[in-house]
Amino acid sequence: MAIPCVDDHLMTSYLNDPAVKKALHIRAESPERWEVCSDEVNKDYIRTYQDLTAEYSALVSAEKRVLLYNGDVDMACNFMGDEWFVDSLGFKLTEKRRSWLYLEQDGSKQIGGYVKRFVDMEKPQNTSLTFVTIRGSGHMAPTDKPLSTYRMYQSFILNTDL
Repeated sequence: MAIPCVDDHLMTSYLNDPAVKKALHIRAESPERWEVCSDEVNKDYIRTYQDLTAEYSALVSAEKRVLLYNGDVDMACNFMGDEWFVDSLGFKLTEKRRSWLYLEQDGSKQIGGYVKRFVDMEKPQNTSLTFVTIRGSGHMAPTDKPLSTYRMYQSFILNTDL
């Protein structure tokens, strides 16, 4: 089952290549054909958690840096719900909601979205939760807005400011 608005034929061909499957250590008994979206996965998926509050809290408290991001026009995972979620976790807000910038290919500065940061007050030097929106992006941020999404990933991986 292909996503109607996404040209996924190259990715599908690549991930169904036997050499790629072998390199990725995919078991021989795995489904024969990989698809971007599979009704089988959706049909058989069992939701384990209805609420991830404890899991996010545990990650931050375990001194793991956490990034939660949404496209601001994502109709599947609304950014407002996720922002309310991170606000409800009870961590200290260290950076109020503000816009962040990235460089477009022509060198112009563009607003990438908004960012907010939080810490666990018991370990403020070693913890962080960062909430980011990707301006103008839907559910597939790397496809919809590759430059701004790359900048967000780069900032998180290198632990630099957006």
